Amino acid sequence: MEFYMVLPYSPLNNSTLGLVTGDLIAQRQVDSQRTSWSGDSALTLATISSLSYGYNLTDMMDRYLSWYQAGEYTKHSKKPMTVGSTTTFALDKYKRTSDPFNSGGRELSDNGNGALMHITPVILYLRSQYGEDFVSHEPAMLMLHQITGLTHNHPQSLIASGLYAMLVNNILQNMPLIEAVDQAVSGSYEYYSQHQIFAQFLPAFQALNKPDLKSESIESLHTSGYVVDTLATTIWVILNSTSFENAISLTQTLPGESERIMPLVGSLAGILYHQEFLERYSTNDKELAIVMDVLHIANKSHNFN
Repeated sequence: MEFYMVLPYSPLNNSTLGLVTGDLIAQRQVDSQRTSWSGDSALTLATISSLSYGYNLTDMMDRYLSWYQAGEYTKHSKKPMTVGSTTTFALDKYKRTSDPFNSGGRELSDNGNGALMHITPVILYLRSQYGEDFVSHEPAMLMLHQITGLTHNHPQSLIASGLYAMLVNNILQNMPLIEAVDQAVSGSYEYYSQHQIFAQFLPAFQALNKPDLKSESIESLHTSGYVVDTLATTIWVILNSTSFENAISLTQTLPGESERIMPLVGSLAGILYHQEFLERYSTNDKELAIVMDVLHIANKSHNFN
């Protein structure tokens, strides 16, 4: 797998390889016979592929639909067996209407973590296009919310993407991790409290708005598909880990469905620790080649750096 080594360290490469690694580990945790990743990786690759050619919601949803209908961005090239209910609703609606602005679910029950799982490359794209202060640019935040809203369009999901975007941005500015988390939480509260449609849902994020999240007991954590749980637990893991492998191992000890957060842990840990051991978990050159091909095109586009 010599082509694996040709990719330089960069936030896009590291976070994507980290996410795919976390996803592969999660799939094998559920079923030791699984050898492929889930929709979290496939839709991340689809998002990167689309943004490599610029911001176009219709193009992005068409790529999501190619995965949903024909297994694009996977080694099997067939319709995936398991797709989250909110993502299924959104893609079925888009297939009928061709309207990416009204595809995402808007109900309280539509706050799964699917959109959050593939939002990292969007953050890197916006940072590249608008600069390190992209979170202060309304057009950039609108784009972040619109891409999240393709599948998950409830205010809680949009807030989660915004808070996570602020965290990633702080980390990339080499801010100490605890400070990066504190500023992301306070910054998101300040931003979203100014918009009535969001402000009423900020109490849902109270688990993050604590002076010492790092010291929360492991028994108090909730690992589930709920976007707020995913964000809070992922940040707790990162605050309590010292390496990529340590973050993955710690995640595996969490109560509940720890595999539900593993891809996001991998993505964030990849940014922090320069993920570089994907091939230990990959058994298929074709699958790894899919990732490399997408990243090579993305790197050539210069849309993420």
